[in-house]
Amino acid sequence: MRLNNDKYQMQSAKWSDTFHFALCIFRFALKTSPMLCALFSGLEGSLAAERGAATAADLLPGEFGRIELGRRLVEPKAFPTIRELREAVRRPEIRTVLLFKLFSSGDNQHLPAWSGDGQRLAFQRSDLAGKSSTLLVFWSLAQPQPALVPDRPGAYQYMFRWAVNGPGGYGFVRIDPGSASSRVYVAADTEEPVCKTPDTARRELPALYRRADGIWRLVYREDGQLVHQAWNGGGPVERPLALGRGTSPRWSRDGYRLLFARERPGGGTAPAYDVVVRNLQTETDLVLPCGESAVRSPTWSPDEKHVAFYVRQPGEGKPWRIRVCPVEGRAPAITLGGDVVVNLNFESGGPAWEPSGRRVWFFSHEHRRQAYYPMIAADVASGQLAVVDYPARSTTPNDLAMHPTTAVPEIALVAHDGLPQDLFILLLNHY
Repeated sequence: MRLNNDKYQMQSAKWSDTFHFALCIFRFALKTSPMLCALFSGLEGSLAAERGAATAADLLPGEFGRIELGRRLVEPKAFPTIRELREAVRRPEIRTVLLFKLFSSGDNQHLPAWSGDGQRLAFQRSDLAGKSSTLLVFWSLAQPQPALVPDRPGAYQYMFRWAVNGPGGYGFVRIDPGSASSRVYVAADTEEPVCKTPDTARRELPALYRRADGIWRLVYREDGQLVHQAWNGGGPVERPLALGRGTSPRWSRDGYRLLFARERPGGGTAPAYDVVVRNLQTETDLVLPCGESAVRSPTWSPDEKHVAFYVRQPGEGKPWRIRVCPVEGRAPAITLGGDVVVNLNFESGGPAWEPSGRRVWFFSHEHRRQAYYPMIAADVASGQLAVVDYPARSTTPNDLAMHPTTAVPEIALVAHDGLPQDLFILLLNHY
């Protein structure tokens, strides 16, 4: 039986009490999953009063025998009972609880990105052969379908980034039809995006920050240079400022530091980069040991005491690895994993930190079994690797994104289940 709003209003108070009791048990068992709780609270899931496949011995008082999320479960075939969820949480090894397909289309999905508060999920949909790209957002995790970020017909939109300290704020890059340049657009929540750059150059990789006083700060790459601008409701508050040649800027939470890859002088057609943390108050730079000249996608750890980024040796086909460096102190930099899976078509959001900052998660060609790649969790303190399996029906995965706030691992990833690359949500029992 599917519960829509009309049927839900017709249920007795006993139904409502039972539903909320079961939901409370579920939240206790999994220590709260934002995605699943949103689906339940928004009544996007459906409940069946009949026992279904579960027997009475498998169920707790008030628990439903069958729960359908309104999404296709890849594994298990039926939603786990509360007893099964509790048992999964108790197990010492990290293992899959369930995997479901959140979104599928005829095109490929890329780069899922959780907002900083974990309440929104954006991603990119593209057709590489047709050279099209659009951006979609689940403004609420309970939405049955994502909303399309406003665009012009035929426009190419990509490089989506959520704002730091600005829930719902975001920036992205748009290439209009027939244009050789690209422009940066920003928006707050569901407002219409506003262009912040003229149509005169190629701009990439916007990083947006919102201060407590309402000032917005934006850094982006313009023809190889990092450029900063700031504004509020009244208009610009600073003149655009060039920060030097670099790429992949990332704001710290306090807005006083900027993480980026800085181009080394004399790089020529194949420039080399250093990873730099710039203190905007003191105008000083901290250069982190890269170990290699090819650098990609630096990211802050959740506590901003470490930085992780992809590195590889110069040359065609060289494997990518993950480098983790402390921002302060004398702890040595370490290299995690080998032959890491990196999205070669689009610059990714960078290595995926779990919320505690203890581990970095990724996929690796070294551990693949034909088209199946298990997840790898690398402990930053020890360098020890843990291999975590999930349903092998989802193959050739990419763009792993960890939920930034929940204590239960809730992972967005793209993978193949058939021809297109679809968007999946994977839940594990614990970190």
